Amino acid sequence: MYGQHFGLESSPFRITPDTRRFYPGAQRGAVLDALAYAILRGEGIVKLTGEVGSGKTMLCRMLADRLAPDVDIVYLANPSLRREDVLQAIALDLKLPTEGGRLQVLQVLHDYLLQRHTEGRRVAVFVEEAQGMDLEALEEIRLLSNLETREDKLLQIVLFGQPELDTHLAVHEVRQLRDRITHSFSLSPLSLAEVRDYIPFRLRAAGYLGGDPFTWPAYWSLARASSGLIRRIHILADKALLAAYADGSRQVRFRHMRRAVADSEFAAKWSALPRPGWGFTTGILILAAIGTTGLAMLPQAGVSAMNAPSISRHADRPEPPASLALMDPGQASSGAAEITKTAYPSTFSARVAATRSWLSSDFVGRYTIQIMTSDSAAPAPLERYLMEPARQAHHDHLYIVPVDIDGTQRWSVLYGIYDSYAAAQLALQEIPAALKGNGPYLRSLTAVKKEASGYWLPARQDT
Repeated sequence: MYGQHFGLESSPFRITPDTRRFYPGAQRGAVLDALAYAILRGEGIVKLTGEVGSGKTMLCRMLADRLAPDVDIVYLANPSLRREDVLQAIALDLKLPTEGGRLQVLQVLHDYLLQRHTEGRRVAVFVEEAQGMDLEALEEIRLLSNLETREDKLLQIVLFGQPELDTHLAVHEVRQLRDRITHSFSLSPLSLAEVRDYIPFRLRAAGYLGGDPFTWPAYWSLARASSGLIRRIHILADKALLAAYADGSRQVRFRHMRRAVADSEFAAKWSALPRPGWGFTTGILILAAIGTTGLAMLPQAGVSAMNAPSISRHADRPEPPASLALMDPGQASSGAAEITKTAYPSTFSARVAATRSWLSSDFVGRYTIQIMTSDSAAPAPLERYLMEPARQAHHDHLYIVPVDIDGTQRWSVLYGIYDSYAAAQLALQEIPAALKGNGPYLRSLTAVKKEASGYWLPARQDT
């Protein structure tokens, strides 16, 4: 429904796993490589656990695709199989005869596995929802892992399960199976930074070509309400895009995410999500621009600037002239304020002036990296930050833009200009050590320019 509105070619947030849109971030790609390596090396039993909706099924499908040229895959997707059914289910999947008793079927399976080994192929059994299998069925899995030659296991087994699987395997009765597990992997929920990376990744895979379609408050509430679980992220993002479409908005904002959360059963407790503020978000920055004066409020090169104001949002407040310097919060009044001129140090002033010139021009580039946001409007801390010897070599690539956080003026520091998402991602991975300390992340230059031109982002303005 919202596809045409956002320029999408397909649905970006279907909950059915689509291996064409596998996200390799958040260690998913590394876990996939490790699983494939363990199976091709003939390591026997491997275990992968993750919370409900964390992406286990997607990894299972990706692993099957990765191994397809060299490995025959058997799926045991029914955790309620009894011990006597496990062998039959594997034989049926491999299209082997199942007549006779257990010993006959086991011999047929053994002969088949030896033949495949001679041909240079392996056979792997993927046991999904393994936490639901009873102990006797798990013991049958362990016995099947005994099928081997002098050098190799004939049957590779991968257990996929929820965290309860670890508890299930901790009991004394299955200690032999537990000791046979050579590799154990776990999928963690996505962090806020990873959610900010994952959403654009999925949208671009669906044909989206615009800037970042979610505001930072929307990302914050999405990460919090979903607990970083991919299935929940898909459900909420889909509902939020629909809410934005209904509003005629090209960007998912905090109010749209609140509607999505309120409409989701698993996130009912977040249905009245508070509007995040400076203290409440525990350091998650709710970014906003400097107001209706926009770029004009940035200091001009060669012009002294003032201490930053606490920005009033009263409609009857007169708009300051474009040349007005920023003022101290303590001197602000409902009508006007006296302005005390205090020159910024030269490095800070130069970078602000360079940023204003850059954003006012027809710059080439689509992405940048945000490396920090100041704790206050005062220039001195940023000047000290910039003058650290390890950072001085990077001055020409640093840009400083004004932001409003919960009604308080601050500054964001950006690094570099990149013309593609891939280039920006690579730069983020290789960012100089001197700029890593505050958790850098990617930002859309379109969004940065809108903010600096008076485009408001705080959640309380987004209702």
